Amino acid sequence: MKNFLRRVFNTEFLPMSEVRKIKVILVMTFLLLVTAVTIPLSIFFDYELSVKIIVPSILIVTIGIIIILIRLNKIMASIQITIIYTIALTFFYMQGTSGFYAYLFFFICLTVIVFYQELFSYLTYGTFTLALGVYYVINHQTNLAGATPLYGSVLVYVGILAMFYLIFLLQILYNEKMYADLNYEWVKMLHVIDKYQDDAYAYMEELRKDKHKDPLYENVDFQKAVNEISVFVYEQFRDKGKEIGNVLDLYIYIHEKGLDHILHSEELSVATKKVANRLNKYLLNRRTSMVSIIMNFYTRFRETSLYRENRYDYAINQLTQANDELIIAMALMYTYLANEVTSADEWGQMTKIMTHEEIYDWFTSDEMSEFLSDAQIAFFKENADLFNEHLGKKV
Repeated sequence: MKNFLRRVFNTEFLPMSEVRKIKVILVMTFLLLVTAVTIPLSIFFDYELSVKIIVPSILIVTIGIIIILIRLNKIMASIQITIIYTIALTFFYMQGTSGFYAYLFFFICLTVIVFYQELFSYLTYGTFTLALGVYYVINHQTNLAGATPLYGSVLVYVGILAMFYLIFLLQILYNEKMYADLNYEWVKMLHVIDKYQDDAYAYMEELRKDKHKDPLYENVDFQKAVNEISVFVYEQFRDKGKEIGNVLDLYIYIHEKGLDHILHSEELSVATKKVANRLNKYLLNRRTSMVSIIMNFYTRFRETSLYRENRYDYAINQLTQANDELIIAMALMYTYLANEVTSADEWGQMTKIMTHEEIYDWFTSDEMSEFLSDAQIAFFKENADLFNEHLGKKV
């Protein structure tokens, strides 16, 4: 329970699959409590005795099915069943009792659907619940209005339910748009980071070779540390941690021979090839996911400058509005690119200096619109020859 509560309070750090699992567990717990209250109350419902026995029995069995699906990690199926379960419970109250309590169950049903924040489920199940609620209000308006009915009370009940539905529909649509924008920004930033990390890895390899150092995966201390950590982690899930040693040997072997050699080897089993393929993204002799994790982890603990409001504004016109400063900034950028090593050559070595044509294409590309204004790009196009003559690399 302590671990579950910790996961609930830290859901922003969990993947979406884990968040859905936590949500369905909370909804299942809520439905279990509602069912526990419904069973004794069903004695007073307008049903025959057989119905009062069969329906609660079906509800209890359904709860058991939901628990089994959660244990099997069938989260999406569990979500659908909990929603259908809530609608069925609403039906049970609709037909068994009349009045305000049955009306409240439509809000409970919509709340459960909203809780999952799934647009398709809300548009289907939520719209069906709204239509069902409107139908109930129209056909049971006498019971809802009370002994002294007020003029327009039916419209009030329908309006409140419809507003509840529309408000959360807009909220879900807003969240969908926000998540889509964040995902787009994340993919875009990831693409930029990958490009920089490729160059960073190539540069680090150049430094390593210049200093005549062995690769990290060949270091005996590193191999020993990885072995001890792997055994410790493996023993948290298995009885014997030494079994992970074979995987570690395969991991080092992939670095030496390469993945293609292992996959095409007739001496290795299919199971070994599958494990080798899964280890491929953790290699250290090229820019893999593991290398990205190491870079991100290392840079996370480096001290940075104090916070500034424009810290992440990379567009030059956001940093200054003076025309002369804008031109000087462009001149500095051109001078640096024309005289310093900034890209890899055809063999992947960080030894290449950009030519004037490459800098021109870069300055006038669509990507540079995020850093330079249209006026600045137009100014560069008109004066490209002057930039090359006075700021370019002198042979």
